[in-house]
Amino acid sequence: MSHECDDCGEEFETLSRLRLHDCSTDTSFESSSLTHTDERKQEDVEEHSNEERIGKLDDLLATVRDGDSTALHQAMATYETRLASAHESGNSDNYRNISRAYREELITVLDDATQTEGFVFLAEFLDAYHPETADDLPHVTTVLQNVSSRYLIRTRLSDGIEAVPVPILEFFSSILNQLEEDGYDFVREALHPYGWAVGHPDHSVADDIHQHASSSLPLVNAMLEHAFYADQHSAVELLEKLVNDESVQQTLPYRSGKISGTRYLLDAPAGAVSDFEPTIPRYWEWQEELDYEFKLDDDVEQRIRQLVAEHGIDDDLSNDWEIADLTL
Repeated sequence: MSHECDDCGEEFETLSRLRLHDCSTDTSFESSSLTHTDERKQEDVEEHSNEERIGKLDDLLATVRDGDSTALHQAMATYETRLASAHESGNSDNYRNISRAYREELITVLDDATQTEGFVFLAEFLDAYHPETADDLPHVTTVLQNVSSRYLIRTRLSDGIEAVPVPILEFFSSILNQLEEDGYDFVREALHPYGWAVGHPDHSVADDIHQHASSSLPLVNAMLEHAFYADQHSAVELLEKLVNDESVQQTLPYRSGKISGTRYLLDAPAGAVSDFEPTIPRYWEWQEELDYEFKLDDDVEQRIRQLVAEHGIDDDLSNDWEIADLTL
């Protein structure tokens, strides 16, 4: 199936080529010779172009809702283009407005199409907007993370970890490797469900998470909590490795003081047993849809209690403390 650019009309065999092509229909003026009047004209042209493209996105999404999932390719490309344009122009308000207006719907329709068409449909988007295709993460990254997370969780619970496609895990791993220490907050939180793939036979998620513990402990803690939902025995094994790793023997600011890295990581199993329901992936109540309930096994609880005792953390707990009391 070919994909046509809405701006220049050129057709491409793959979604990747559509996304990466250099569109020749640039309606902007040359900045080197702009007068004040020209600047006003440029703003008018850009505003008209923005409105036209947003209108096309609305039309494309309406087509998708009518049952034509093929329109999603162009809808995603249009969304990416609009966000990229807002980002490049430094218009953060416009960027947020576009994202808030369309992100949830794009997630919903792509998720629906993936459930209908199968992973092969999602795979084309992961390939087209893979983090390694450009210097910066594509602007549609959080949309693809969300839908990939849903596919990962559903597949693991219904068919087992072996059935989870490796390209999803490679997609998450590539994002994890590209994240800087600051920024990308929504991308960072959307990595939490990567922990659901712990124990995959062809992609070591545990090693991947462990590798980032020294530099991104808060993110590792969140991924570890999701690993407990997926496979608590693999998760507690990873927890034991982490707390015995010298690179994790660090202190982190917490409230008015500091806590150890070990204490911080113990929040992961505590979060899993608490009454708090995870909000990631966003816009999806997965525990309700999948009728999922987490229960900590007795042997896993004893291993956690042993870690607490070995590191003297029980000194700050009551005599009858529960795992949920480790929640930060």
